[in-house]
Amino acid sequence: MSGPEHVDRAGERAPGEELVTHPTSGPRRVQSIAATIAELRGEFARPHRAGWDFDGFKVVLDTNAPALITELQGYFEGFRTLEGAALDDAEATRITAIEAVPPNLGAEAMMRIGEYKPSVKGPKEASIDLDDGRVVHKLRTGMWFLFGAEHLAIGPCLANPNQVINFINNRMIQWSLAGGSLLGHASAVALRDPSAAEGAWPRVIAIAAFSGMGKSTLALNLMNDRRLDFLSNDRIMIRPRTAEQRAAGVAPVIEGVPKHPRINPGTILNNAALGPILTQEERQRFSALPIDELWQLEHKFDGCIPQCFPGQRFWLHGELAGVVLLNWRRDGSPTRPQRVDVAERRDLLPALMKAPGAFYLESPGQAPSREQDAYIEALAGVPVLELAGGIDFERGRNAALELLGL
Repeated sequence: MSGPEHVDRAGERAPGEELVTHPTSGPRRVQSIAATIAELRGEFARPHRAGWDFDGFKVVLDTNAPALITELQGYFEGFRTLEGAALDDAEATRITAIEAVPPNLGAEAMMRIGEYKPSVKGPKEASIDLDDGRVVHKLRTGMWFLFGAEHLAIGPCLANPNQVINFINNRMIQWSLAGGSLLGHASAVALRDPSAAEGAWPRVIAIAAFSGMGKSTLALNLMNDRRLDFLSNDRIMIRPRTAEQRAAGVAPVIEGVPKHPRINPGTILNNAALGPILTQEERQRFSALPIDELWQLEHKFDGCIPQCFPGQRFWLHGELAGVVLLNWRRDGSPTRPQRVDVAERRDLLPALMKAPGAFYLESPGQAPSREQDAYIEALAGVPVLELAGGIDFERGRNAALELLGL
């Protein structure tokens, strides 16, 4: 069963909405995001700081856990860092991450359950909306996230650094969508032009897919071509163009987030560049699984781009040269690459469109469009390739490279 993904104001109950009441032992009822963040910051000394400039989105994180800083610096290796006076930049998004026993910030509060897939583990998160922001509780890990004008994560951060990384990335997505971008559920790879002027953005193809069809697998297969770089693993933002820009054939700008691929064992076993991710014991164990079981296995690993593809860059901006929409099946039939017009194939758009989810706060007049027409307009003049028929990553790779003129 699934609960609604969008989170409304606390107390406004929609039909069929699922609610959960948190226990009241050791309660801290959040009445205000800003006040609670200020209180928590006052209770914990946080002498450790680090900052990054992700192509215009600046973020500074302070924490009481130096090991978390080390973890994040390793993860964001290769991206521009902020140092010295730049760490006090008033334009930077400030995030506090507190390593602590998970508190109960939802005492006596009715929290909305987020959308989730049926699982023996149950839902992943619940949330409360307040006048000045939102509280999100990760039900499986105990992590709490508060955000509005200020941003804070508290709980077992060291055991869950990926959730802190996702929090940073979600703040970046919020920043981009507030500027009018459209959110896409896609991986992306880039073609660098050695003759281009310094600072020029590469040409990019985005790879979108319905659930479980292998967009990350295809993107990483493409990365074996050393002419290509990486842009994003699971989320892209497309900047809308003016009518004049579309008429002049100006390509849309595509943005990524600094999130390395989260990949399953099957993808790793079938790509030699990803081999170091697995230990020998893990490789033997996963290799022994039947193909269908391996395909369905919910066990993800981080595929760090600099480690897996030395010398290939992780970009955050590019010019959108094409979109690949995976609509294939494991039925053994031949792969059928075909150019499509998404205005006539609206059935394919849900593979690309993505709702922002619980970590996005809508601002008055700044709600991102979730209408198909907005995506059709954004893709006007952009070649779109559907990969239908049976799954064949080699055939799909060759067809995708043609969008880049390779």
